[in-house]
Amino acid sequence: MTTPAVSLVVTAFNHGRFVEQCLDSVAAQTFRDFELVVVDDCSTDDSAARIRAWLDRTGTPAVFLANERNRGICASRNLALRHCRGEFFASLSGDDFYEPDKLARQYEHLRTLGPSVAGVFSDMRIVDEESNEISTWFASGRPPAEGHIFGDIVRRNFLPAPTVMTRRALLEEVGGYDETLAYEDLDMWLKLLDRHELRFVPGRLVNYRFLATALSRNPAYELRIRETRARVLLKWLGRDPADDEAILRLAWGNGRRALAVDPVVGRRILAAVQAARPTAGRRASLVLSRVPGVPAALRTAFAWTDRAHPRSLTPN
Repeated sequence: MTTPAVSLVVTAFNHGRFVEQCLDSVAAQTFRDFELVVVDDCSTDDSAARIRAWLDRTGTPAVFLANERNRGICASRNLALRHCRGEFFASLSGDDFYEPDKLARQYEHLRTLGPSVAGVFSDMRIVDEESNEISTWFASGRPPAEGHIFGDIVRRNFLPAPTVMTRRALLEEVGGYDETLAYEDLDMWLKLLDRHELRFVPGRLVNYRFLATALSRNPAYELRIRETRARVLLKWLGRDPADDEAILRLAWGNGRRALAVDPVVGRRILAAVQAARPTAGRRASLVLSRVPGVPAALRTAFAWTDRAHPRSLTPN
């Protein structure tokens, strides 16, 4: 059996309204030497039925995997990886869609780069539910940092995840995706960048759909996101003194945010930071966090801050 150049993974969870457009964009790729693996993560809508119908209607060769229970993005990616054979790996959420030359442009660039380069990334459009453009990821138009950017990503994860194409063997070399985490990208980027580079391929090659109902924008999900971010960052404490202060500051900030949602989880994060690098100020803050009313006061303060300074969709 011929080995494909690229393994393309589509993961869907309640993306019934958009998944056919996603798959149509895969079928429209000008680069044809790829295999397709689709995972439905136990959707409660008609995503799985639409995927099956699309595969039957178009006759597109694919491996289709349907989880019997919702396992999350990390476990779904690992499941897909076990069925991948390509030299390179790309992934796409079922509510996003590619430009026709996405795979071609990135593959032609990545294949010319040496083994020190783990992968490439590009710009992307941010679109609404009707696929109308809202913005672009790198809104300033300036080329982003590339190369050995571990420290840059520690400070701000600016990589547009749906655009990234990597060497599949390196994903396996670093142990795949950590299934204990709420989301996959920051942990994977840091594992790859610990020893390798990422390079930029110009062009807005992916359309990323901004949905008010997306799980990542659900306040109830914020706690898991904050805990994941703090855990991932603290794993790298001690790797580089230049990054340590940023790691501690960001992990502490995520702990304070978590404290406002769930005092138990928030204190656990704050205690981990204090244990890693004790200070009198952090110790005093931990004591203060147990005072009745403090988490609620933080929640109110953060709500006012977020209303006054809404977080941008893009890293610029």
